[in-house]
Amino acid sequence: MRIYPLTTEVNDQTALPTPLHMPEVDITEDQWPCGNDLLERHKEIENLSPVLLNAQTPLAFAIDAPWGAGKTTFIKLWQAYLNKQGYKSIHLNVWESDFSEDPLLPLLSAIDEWVKGGDDDSAAKKSWNKAKKIVPGLLKGLTVASVKASTLGILELDKEYEKVASNLTGEIAGDLVEQFTAKKEALEQFKQLIGKVIKALPDEQLNLIIFIDEIDRCRPTYAIELLERVKHLFDIDRLVFVLAVNREQLSKSLQGVYGSSFDGVNYLKRFIDMNYQLKITDQKSYSQSLLQQQDISKYYATRKDGDQLRILQDTLGTLFKRFGYSLRDINRTITRLRLILRSIPFDDKIDTPVLSLLLILQEVNRDLFNDFKHDPSVVNEVVECLIGMPSNHEKLPERYGWLGAWLVAAASQDRENNQKHLLDEWKNILNNMQESDQNRGEIERLIKSAPEIPLYDRVNILQLAFDRIELMAQIEITA
Repeated sequence: MRIYPLTTEVNDQTALPTPLHMPEVDITEDQWPCGNDLLERHKEIENLSPVLLNAQTPLAFAIDAPWGAGKTTFIKLWQAYLNKQGYKSIHLNVWESDFSEDPLLPLLSAIDEWVKGGDDDSAAKKSWNKAKKIVPGLLKGLTVASVKASTLGILELDKEYEKVASNLTGEIAGDLVEQFTAKKEALEQFKQLIGKVIKALPDEQLNLIIFIDEIDRCRPTYAIELLERVKHLFDIDRLVFVLAVNREQLSKSLQGVYGSSFDGVNYLKRFIDMNYQLKITDQKSYSQSLLQQQDISKYYATRKDGDQLRILQDTLGTLFKRFGYSLRDINRTITRLRLILRSIPFDDKIDTPVLSLLLILQEVNRDLFNDFKHDPSVVNEVVECLIGMPSNHEKLPERYGWLGAWLVAAASQDRENNQKHLLDEWKNILNNMQESDQNRGEIERLIKSAPEIPLYDRVNILQLAFDRIELMAQIEITA
């Protein structure tokens, strides 16, 4: 049998916009741990919460993890936990607002929404209304008119404060030193008023936690401006910012702006006081959590074939681990799988084990994938590629023989003759094994199971899988 070289690189071809985003996880506060806490993040959240709620402030705390590691879900779970415990917090997805001229505006909008949820006559609300009127003097190069437009009326300036704001933003020419002094005084007053706003917290809550998500997906210049705003405008007692970032990726983005010699990692330390590495789960657990999300589980529930969903989870989880997929690779592969499932008409028969095996084969060994498409007799080489050589003395995971049997059965266009020929090679391998060989059981399972596997129309099932996988392989999943 020919053995093809393996590669763990995921297929990247012509770049196209991402056609499908991972669906958001539905998080409820009805129970804790949350039913959708598939990666058991609750332990980290329960340990971190008292640390930040009682930390010395001001504090910028980074949740650092690679793209696709679950930072957004982690933050949503964390906020749900705080809400259930009766603590107040604020959440802002800055990627949704990086069109803003100044990142201060969406941050203020999030605070505004939180304050409005309180008592109409509270001292905190009155302090906040005063603080909003100082904001134009803190914005970068925006006129009063543009501030009004960009905040959609949030600031509600009266004529007295319009005059002050005009002086601060340079609408009335003046001495630069006087303008600097005015801005400095406005900043100090703003901080004092925000301090009074924070007093609206429950008596048992010391610090207000503000979650800021998706920083590393923003424009690099916007991300840095946001961090500057957090560091300089909100270095206020009792405020804790939790920033979801991929520091490595963000530092590389900064190099793209400031040059390859720019030390982005150390530059980011100017804005982040503490850095927490989010626990990275294993490939199998991570992939199972993605495959249990609503759109895939609903797809199989509609087809009334829940067992195929379980097979999909087991198969992909095992192969992801075998080929050393990163979390980002897993995300891209499952996104591609979603596209494939959506492209198959409901009345068409699909075979999940065959589909998932060929999907991975196309990513790790395109040459063998193409050979298999044109010559089903090379199926044993496909099995060896995906499973591993039975002569390498490494223990094969359970179900590998069963998965190999699915491929052999799918490639057997003539069940009695063609399959017998394909299985003869495995019987020869089995005969040359020692009785004590730890892999005998899996090889025996392959030989026994292949004739028993009920495939509908083998030719059409394989052709459907090949066509859909090849089509979706032309789309680069960039998110």
